[in-house]
Amino acid sequence: MSTQQVHRLREAIEAAAGPQAVADADTAWRRLADSDALRVVFVGPWSAGKSSLIKRLLVEDGTAIPDWLTISASRETYQIREARSTRFTYVDTPGLGSDERKHDLMALSSVAATDLLVVAVTPQLLGSDVDRLAALVNGTAISPHGGRFFPPGALIVVISKADMAGVDPIDDLDGFRAIVDRKRASVVTALERHLHGELPPIIAVVADLGGQYARNPRPNPAAFAEGAEWDGVAQLRDLLGGSADQVQRLRSAAQVRHWARAGATALEQATAALSEAEAAVRRVDADRSRVLVLEEELAAVDASAASRLRDDIRDEMHSVIMQGKTDSAEQLAEQISEQLNATVGAWHAESTSKLVALARRAQIELHPPAIGAGDTSAHIEQLVRHATAADSSSPEVMLTDFVAKGLLLADKMQELRLGIKAADVPEHLSQYQSLVDRVHPDVYARTLTLLNIEGVLTDPSYAQELTNLQRHDGVSDLISYLRKPGGISSPGHAERLKNTTNTLRIAADAAPVLLELLRMQQQEKASLHQRERRAHLQVQADGAATRLAEQILAGDQSSAGWRGQVAELRTAIRSSAPGDDAVALAAQQGRALAAARDQLDAVLRDLAAAAIDG
Repeated sequence: MSTQQVHRLREAIEAAAGPQAVADADTAWRRLADSDALRVVFVGPWSAGKSSLIKRLLVEDGTAIPDWLTISASRETYQIREARSTRFTYVDTPGLGSDERKHDLMALSSVAATDLLVVAVTPQLLGSDVDRLAALVNGTAISPHGGRFFPPGALIVVISKADMAGVDPIDDLDGFRAIVDRKRASVVTALERHLHGELPPIIAVVADLGGQYARNPRPNPAAFAEGAEWDGVAQLRDLLGGSADQVQRLRSAAQVRHWARAGATALEQATAALSEAEAAVRRVDADRSRVLVLEEELAAVDASAASRLRDDIRDEMHSVIMQGKTDSAEQLAEQISEQLNATVGAWHAESTSKLVALARRAQIELHPPAIGAGDTSAHIEQLVRHATAADSSSPEVMLTDFVAKGLLLADKMQELRLGIKAADVPEHLSQYQSLVDRVHPDVYARTLTLLNIEGVLTDPSYAQELTNLQRHDGVSDLISYLRKPGGISSPGHAERLKNTTNTLRIAADAAPVLLELLRMQQQEKASLHQRERRAHLQVQADGAATRLAEQILAGDQSSAGWRGQVAELRTAIRSSAPGDDAVALAAQQGRALAAARDQLDAVLRDLAAAAIDG
C-alpha cells in the first residue's frame, strides 16, 4: 500500500467519521507495527478448537501456558487474549456464531490488525462456517467491496478436531486419513463456489486427541508424540514460519487490511449517521407541513368565530328592537345586556372548544423538533389548561376571558330593579363605603359574614348577636342604613352594585341609537325622512355591534381575550417547527456527510480493485 493510498484513505476516513476515528486507527496500528513478533490471530465458531490449538502450539514451542487459557465445551473466551511465545504472539478471539453480536464484532475487529490469520472450522463444515470463511478469503469481511487482502502465507484454514470427523486415528489410521481428505476436498469445493484464483492452504489438525489434556495446565510435550505423524500440528507450525523477512512481508499486507477495515468501519458509521440525518430532515419537513395546515385551520377558526360573534350581537340588538317592549334607555340597556349574556356565553363555549381541540391536535400531531427548536408540548398543554379552566356551567366565569370586564349579567340587572336606579348607584355606594370605613376591620369581618345572611335584619334569632355587634363603633349606623328600603340591603348587594358601574357604559354606546330606532318603529306613520333616518340609525346600531364585538375579541388588561388566545396558540404551533436557517443548515450538513461517505466508498472501491503485492 503506497503512502499516497494511505493518505487518501486517512483523509476520507476523517471527513466521513471525524479525526478521532483516524487517531483510534493510528493507535491500533502502532500496537502491531511496533511488535517484533509475528502476530497470529485464531478465529472461528465457538467450540471449534481455537484455544486447544493455541495451547498445543505453546507446548510445542516450549512456552509456559497462561492461566487464562482453559479448555472446555462451554463458551469460555469472551474477550481477545494474547499469549506470547518465542517467535509468535498467539491471539485467541471470541467464538463466532455464539448468538452474541458483540463477540462476532470483537473477533472480526482483530482480523485486520494481524500478520497471519488462522481460520478454524469444524469437520461438520456448517454453511455459516463456509460463508464466514469465504468472506475472509474474498475480503468482504474486511471491506464491503472485498479485495485480496491476504497474500500467500497470510491465511491458513484449519479443519480442527479432525478426530471428531467420524474415524478414530488410533483404531484406523488409514480410514482417518481418508475421511480427512474428503473433508479437505469438501472445503475446497465450497470455497471454489465463492472464489476464483489460488486458495489458502487447508490442513486438518488434531491438537488434543479426545480432549484428554484439556484440563491439564502443563501437559508434557512427550504426551503428543504418538500423533506427531498424523495430527497436522507440525504442518501448521511450518506454515506459520516466523522469519524476520516473513514478518516484514506479512506486515505490509496487514497495513492494507488495517486501513481498509478502518475505512469500512468509518463507512458504516457515516452511512448510519446519514440515515439518521435524512430521517430527521424528513420529520422536520413533515412537521413544517403540519404546522402550515394547523395555521390555516387556526386562521379559519378565528375568522369564523369573529364573524359569528359580530353577527350574533347584531341579531340580538335587532331582536330587542323588533320586540318593542322598552320605554327607556335603562330598560333597553338591561334587555340588551340580558340577551348578550346568553349569546356571548354560547359563542364562547363553542368557539373555545374548537380552539382547545386544535391545540390538542397540535400537541399530538407535531413531533418534538429534531433541529433548531425547543420542546413546545408544555407550552401548548398550558394553553389548553388555560382555555378550559372556565366552568362551562357559569356564564360569569365563561365570559371572564372574552367579554369586557363591565359586561352586565342578568342577575346584576335584577338588582337594579330592586329599588335602586342606575343614576343613584354611585351615591348609595359612597354612603355605604363611608359607613364601612368607620368599622374596625376585625369587627367588620364578622359583621360582613352576618349581614350577608338573607333576612338577618328581620330574623329574631339574630337579634342578640346584632345587638352585641352594635356596641362597636360604626356598626349601629351601618345596620341602620342597610335596614332602609330602596337602598343597599347587604354587603353582597353592595359588591354586586360595584360591578354594575361599567355595564351601562357598555350598553350606552348602542342604547340611545337603538331606543330612537325603537320609538320611530312604534310610530304608525313614517315619512320618507324617518325611513332614511331609520336606515342611518340602523347603520349606527350595526357599528355599535361591531365595536362591542371587537371589545370582546380584544379583551382588556386583565384578560388577553379571544385574539390573545389565538395568538398564543399560533406562536406555540409555529415554535414546534424549526426555522428556515436551521433546516437549511441540516440539509447542508446532510449533503456534506453524503459527499464524504461517497468519497470514502470510492477510495475503498479503488483499494479493492488494486492488486496487492504479496
